[in-house]
Amino acid sequence: MTTEDTRLLLIDLENMVGTPGPRERPLRARVSALLAAAGPVHHAVAGYTTTETGQDAVASILAELGVAPLRTAPGPDAAELVLLAHARRVHDALGCRRFLVASADRRFAELAETGLGRLDVLAWEGQPVASKLAKAARQVRRIPKPTGTGTEQTEDEPRPVATEHPHREVHVRRNDRRVELTTAVLTATAAGAALAVSTRLTDALLGVLCRR
Repeated sequence: MTTEDTRLLLIDLENMVGTPGPRERPLRARVSALLAAAGPVHHAVAGYTTTETGQDAVASILAELGVAPLRTAPGPDAAELVLLAHARRVHDALGCRRFLVASADRRFAELAETGLGRLDVLAWEGQPVASKLAKAARQVRRIPKPTGTGTEQTEDEPRPVATEHPHREVHVRRNDRRVELTTAVLTATAAGAALAVSTRLTDALLGVLCRR
């Protein structure tokens, strides 16, 4: 099976949730909203920068939601670049030609401009989207941004990402292979492999997907 007729979801976490260290409830609420709006996808990844060398609660939460974390060291366009690199690798390995990007950043226009495939964009209502990205995209779909109601919270509410139960079993919605991948990612992050995680994760993810 290839991804030619299915979509890869790329989430620019810093652009869509915030940085540094997004709080737990906004992180969960906004990533969940993006997944619901995206609908069926081959798989989803979220790129973000961090200097964390110990337990990464963001990676754990993303894994619980069925999103593979791609973490990288801070730098110019670092999160965007790690996501673009993953998109190219999935394109080359599995023939993926449909990309759904949750971001307003102009860098993702490269997916369409370089001929990798069709580009669609998810953005919050009222969020400024770079004109270059909007022009390159087949569609820019606006969705409501979760607010601090119910089980959600606003960015201003002073509750950090929860770090309790760091050793609890991670339950991923996908399948047993996703659980194996999540375990590998969290093991790598706990070992302090901040720069190596994105490469290791991508290799593991592509290996799992290619064996389907």
